[in-house]
Amino acid sequence: MDEKYYDYSVGLNTPYWIQEIRDGKGRLLWWFSTPMELSFFVTFFLVFLLCLLFAPVIQVLANYSFGLGYLIYLYAPYRLARLYCEFEPDGKKMHVYLSDVIQYGIDFLLNKTIIYQGERVEVEEEEIVFEKIKL
Repeated sequence: MDEKYYDYSVGLNTPYWIQEIRDGKGRLLWWFSTPMELSFFVTFFLVFLLCLLFAPVIQVLANYSFGLGYLIYLYAPYRLARLYCEFEPDGKKMHVYLSDVIQYGIDFLLNKTIIYQGERVEVEEEEIVFEKIKL
């Protein structure tokens, strides 16, 4: 009799979902019609903090157009958080994909040494001298 083992990675890799926000006494403060990933809120908060960090630049842009400041402060963090949660390039989470792209850039684009048979080797430039001979 063959035993089939349960793959726990499916359950462990699922994200945390939030549908209701309650206070310490259990009263309902806010609810979402569909559950939202916890990473959405974390990403939204981090991008919003980056917007606050670049507030002087955003304020200059907002002075020249009506509503651009609101668009940058609210819509940009929302869209980036949704992109982070929903988009999985190459079947990976966004942070894993970005770390792979950065690692590729460091290893292959910035490092110009030659790869020969799986190892990096330094090529010594040899001067080639041609001699004239009579045939």
